[in-house]
Amino acid sequence: GDLDEFGGLLHDTWELKRRLSSRISNSTVDDAYARARAAGALGGKLLGAGGGGFLLLYCPEPHQEAVRSALANYREIEFAMAGDGAQLVYDDKPASIR
Repeated sequence: GDLDEFGGLLHDTWELKRRLSSRISNSTVDDAYARARAAGALGGKLLGAGGGGFLLLYCPEPHQEAVRSALANYREIEFAMAGDGAQLVYDDKPASIR
């Protein structure tokens, strides 16, 4: 399908979900999301639960380096999509570089 449209839908649902409660996000997440959007990400979604997790972003390839630069103080984690759910979750980086 149209991945840029998917990115826009991610943004729409982000905005709708944030209106549900002030506890959906926090200033750190809001700042990272705003910087990513300003650098070219079309949308995103929080993954994980209470106090920890990931900010998944969709960004067209021409803007990915700008988004990486805008979020340089965060760690990027590579992943792949799987039809049958998470198969392996392993983080081998020391806590000092997280």
